[in-house]
Amino acid sequence: MLSRRTFVSWLSGFGAALGIGVRARTSEAKAKDASKVASQAPPLDQATVTPLAEAVLPGELGAGFARVSRGFTQWINDYRAGAELVHPYGSTNLQRTGESPVGRWRTQLAQLDRDAQTNHHKAFGALTRDQRREIVVSALGTERTNRMPDPLDAGHVALALVAWYFAQPEAANLCYQAKIDRNQCRPLVNAPRQPLPLVDGRRSMGDGRS
Repeated sequence: MLSRRTFVSWLSGFGAALGIGVRARTSEAKAKDASKVASQAPPLDQATVTPLAEAVLPGELGAGFARVSRGFTQWINDYRAGAELVHPYGSTNLQRTGESPVGRWRTQLAQLDRDAQTNHHKAFGALTRDQRREIVVSALGTERTNRMPDPLDAGHVALALVAWYFAQPEAANLCYQAKIDRNQCRPLVNAPRQPLPLVDGRRSMGDGRS
């Protein structure tokens, strides 16, 4: 079972190694030409993300790494550049989403595989978890910030994956071993009740499939 103390210790230790933090947006998203909006990068492949998830996410996920990777890739593959953002009431300043990071992330995933071949003569996914983490930490180089980034602002796909996962209700559930379901709609009648414990200590997001 993953205790809160163990969870916080893991996050602080791994965060220090990876330099997890926030990267300030340097500019607001601007309106794009319709042809650019329609043009989207090739989708991110779940099979290339799962070995990374196994290296940078808590081992307590067990068989859930593929499930989390599927959620992450579906989220970013559904992202659309140039989409109009919700603006404050009464504001005439319309903003749009920026470019998709999928192309850059695919390049970074490919580089992790090349680094694995160079250092260990094996594919990234064929390495041990510790070997993969060493390659990821090396790839991050001088990435140094002070708190968890917005996934879209992360300088590397590894940071984006970590930031995306810890923003999900599952991360808090795994930490406390209870179905807190943070940021989810909870009936007021259930507010005074203690959150129920996780069924198997791991599955708490989606349909529970690995």
